Amino acid sequence: MGDKNEELKTTLANAMRLARLYAENLKLISTEKTTVLLSSGVLAVVLLILAACALFFCSIAVVYLLASVLPIAWCFLIVGGFYLLLGVVAVLLRTTLFVNPIARFLSRLFLTPPTDFKNKEIEKP
Repeated sequence: MGDKNEELKTTLANAMRLARLYAENLKLISTEKTTVLLSSGVLAVVLLILAACALFFCSIAVVYLLASVLPIAWCFLIVGGFYLLLGVVAVLLRTTLFVNPIARFLSRLFLTPPTDFKNKEIEKP
């Protein structure tokens, strides 16, 4: 009877240790995935700001280039119309351009298991 009692205590201790290890693994994986998600978001915002600044300066350069041929007001209207057309195309293709890549990124990030821990057994003490 004492032998079975000792075996039960050992099994419970191992189960508790396994549960703690799984909880620690969950914390580490969630921290890693949150870090990847936030760093990707920050990178996207920084690149978006830089691209907007570059686009602004390129737009002004195109306006002044067209101003040598057309009146300046028409040049600004042409560039504004181009951006309006670009906006309409972006709205029409929003699923292909925005929704699908974001959904694919998030599904890869959160639904695929980490490759480092596949098929590895927990070490015994």
